[in-house]
Amino acid sequence: MQHATTARGRRRVAVAALVAIAAACSTPAEDADDTDDADISTDDSAATSAPADDEGESSPDPTDGTTAGTTAGTTTDTTADTATSGDGTGDTPATSAPADDEPAGPATLDPVTVAVMYPDLSVAAQFGFAEEIGDFTPVFEAFAADANERGGIAGHPIELEMVEFDLLVDGDAVSACLTATQDLDAFVVIGLGGVYGDPVVCVAEQNETLLLQDDGSPAEFYERADGRLFSLTPNKAESQVAIVDAFADELAAAPFAVFATLDTGGDYDTMQEYLLPALDGAGLEPAVVVVIDSDTDVAASQIPIEVEEIRAAGVENVIATPGFFSTAAFAQALDAGGVDVRWIGSDAGGFASDLYASQMPPAQMDGALAITTRTVGWRAAGLDEPASRLDCRERAAELVPDGDFSTESIDVAAAVPACNFVDLLVLAGQGVDGDLTTESLATAIHGLAELELVERGPSGFGIDKFTAADEARTIEWSADCECWTAISDFEPLFAE
Repeated sequence: MQHATTARGRRRVAVAALVAIAAACSTPAEDADDTDDADISTDDSAATSAPADDEGESSPDPTDGTTAGTTAGTTTDTTADTATSGDGTGDTPATSAPADDEPAGPATLDPVTVAVMYPDLSVAAQFGFAEEIGDFTPVFEAFAADANERGGIAGHPIELEMVEFDLLVDGDAVSACLTATQDLDAFVVIGLGGVYGDPVVCVAEQNETLLLQDDGSPAEFYERADGRLFSLTPNKAESQVAIVDAFADELAAAPFAVFATLDTGGDYDTMQEYLLPALDGAGLEPAVVVVIDSDTDVAASQIPIEVEEIRAAGVENVIATPGFFSTAAFAQALDAGGVDVRWIGSDAGGFASDLYASQMPPAQMDGALAITTRTVGWRAAGLDEPASRLDCRERAAELVPDGDFSTESIDVAAAVPACNFVDLLVLAGQGVDGDLTTESLATAIHGLAELELVERGPSGFGIDKFTAADEARTIEWSADCECWTAISDFEPLFAE
């Protein structure tokens, strides 16, 4: 795929693959929100695609919040801004974190390039994934231009480049990394759905560029990135281990399996290094550990065998760690074989998103459980739209007059990451001490201890903290409303 800088017009893209993107901008099915493989949500949760992961070496304690990463696509020019959110249930008001009450004025120093890496998901329609999301380019351009009027990043105007890659073409995301970091010499890269595994290593580790991503990476990636990798969601170890903490009773009540795929995202290695030991520590032993190859041709011969193993073991619950392409294929095989299970997941792999859920067989997904740091359920519960989401929509409507940012519009899914990431850069820029460098900007991000992000629960960075999420809650999927509903309040991650 050729990666060129082009001015893209508004278009809709088939986004079923957005479980990766949705982490940054997932959008609810009945709520149109955002997208680690790509995701679109039916609640007020950031449903972003969450691609499967599979890289990792032994790494730091999953609870310490540190991590590293990355590598990779097509481009277009633009500029940006940010917002915030609460739990979306009405218990805690969701609020956004606007840049400054008193803007510093237009940015006048040397411009810096901010590259946004995002997947082209239109080809996903071939696989039956037809969810839609608005075009990222217009909103990111508008938010970047607005940010420049408010001082840019520490007085430096943002020169925006949109770098698109094909999520279904092996290595294209790494090519996008090379375009962003080497051809465009990006100062900062924003990674939306599909930027996981090798592309993360390419950007943050190999090309030593600051990377802000919507979804989390394996714990050791943050360490290997040497302070240049930040994510809005927990690292993969935190997300997977959180499943054990949240659903130990359900897992103990009946035989369960762990489902993983061999790929480059890091979920498989994280499963081996963190999830299985956490289960053992809780006195829980999976009846079956299913590992499917990421190559669909190889997986096709493995799946029937594993389905029979699940059946023979009497498995009732299955922990999901990969992105939805792999999980949906296995769930469809279980469904066709008459094997009824309850799926349990988390933000790892993007399971806790509406897009992910919408691609699963309804009978398999009904009653599914997950733990998430995102906000969901406000629409299904008949509650008011969270203030941060409303604020983001209103700002987008003002900055992009020809867009449709009504409550249920798919364009909201594109606006959410623009609100979060652009405002995050502006806020961090205001805290830069001295010259703007990768190190000084990273230090300033660590200073953002309290953030209110759109469609996210309580968040903030801090000293040696590279993942923003501070709290998580449990949710359940209902086939009746085709939505996630909160079944617990937000609580601190790994509270001691």
